[in-house]
Amino acid sequence: MLGSLRRVTEVDRPTVVAPVTAGHGVNEFFSIVIPPIIPLLVSDLGITYGQAGVLVTVFFVMYSIFQLPAGIVADWVGKKRMFVAGLLGMSAGIVLATAAPTYEVLLLAQTVAGIGGSTVHPTGMSLISDVEGSETEGKAMGVFGFGGALGTMSSPLVVGGLAAVAGWRVALAGALVVGFAVTVYIMRVFPDDEPGTTRATRADGGRPTSVGETIRAAKGVLDVPLTRGIVLLFFVTLVLSMQHRAIQTYTTSYITAETGTSATIGNVAFFALLVGGSLSSLWAGDLADRFDRKRLGIAASVATAVLVAATLLVTPLVDGVPFGLLLAVLVVWFSIIGVMMYASYPVKNALVSEHAEATSSGGLFGVIQTGSALGSASGPALFGALSTQWGIVAAFPAIAGVSVVLAALFVALMVID
Repeated sequence: MLGSLRRVTEVDRPTVVAPVTAGHGVNEFFSIVIPPIIPLLVSDLGITYGQAGVLVTVFFVMYSIFQLPAGIVADWVGKKRMFVAGLLGMSAGIVLATAAPTYEVLLLAQTVAGIGGSTVHPTGMSLISDVEGSETEGKAMGVFGFGGALGTMSSPLVVGGLAAVAGWRVALAGALVVGFAVTVYIMRVFPDDEPGTTRATRADGGRPTSVGETIRAAKGVLDVPLTRGIVLLFFVTLVLSMQHRAIQTYTTSYITAETGTSATIGNVAFFALLVGGSLSSLWAGDLADRFDRKRLGIAASVATAVLVAATLLVTPLVDGVPFGLLLAVLVVWFSIIGVMMYASYPVKNALVSEHAEATSSGGLFGVIQTGSALGSASGPALFGALSTQWGIVAAFPAIAGVSVVLAALFVALMVID
């Protein structure tokens, strides 16, 4: 087991991949600090659930708007510098939220955190792309995804746990301590001399010394080639994120409505989905270095579609079964969904890395991750509307249709080669 784990994490530049992965974990950890405390915010600040939902929406809107500019600026000022600045920006947003006296200040805090968080994916993924070769970039992207999954799993546990015993302000303060401590670690261990951590230079290797040279250098940074492959990968990313966020958002509600059990059972199955996804990121990244990436993407998407559609069988299968068996079935089923859903991420990221050049990789990943943010924002809203119209029991399996579209996009990538 340990030998297998070493193999799937054996990257060329661990001194870059490790701190970038840790930063990805902080990013995902900070991204979802609000959902676990929404009931407390509604009670304490006298707001509605709709207003509480806007806090999450504002974060992801800022995330969407600023990812492309962040990636482009990172190619100019330095990716490492931009990466760390983004983590510090998220910390600043959490500081403001912890002390927020009103709902309006919380909105401002989420705006600040969203702008800071927008830098992490385009800079982190481009840093990995710059230092890893074609034989290890899949593994490196898998490790990167694993860090993000750990952050996603940790946030509800830390924030939700602290909020239950000490209130939402203490919970946010605890999240800040955790996130800031990891950020300080990253600042200390991140090397300054690794490829991909330097700023843009003139063609002759010098620094721009005039306004004209600066403008010409900036134009070079903005030169992200929008080939058919990159455009397709943009839509792959958008659809994958739409599927991912929709499943994340509605798994607990779906299980509760479909089986008639408590939200606690739904949350256990949701946690199993996240555990399956985190492990899948590591092994799928290794597979992406050893097998055809597009075929892997097709297989993972089709499997996700089948498994999500098959949740319609839950009610007849579990009707009248003992509690322990019901829980076991749900945990296994949704952990496998997590494995298949998350497997597409390192595969997709490795495909993007194939197109990346060190001088413009930040801009490229900025373009791609803008698609991710748009999908993250639209998926929950779209399936929320479907749930309102049809009911959650009918709407959740409909996510399988998104997985089919994702498989078709991977097929299209094969066709254009």
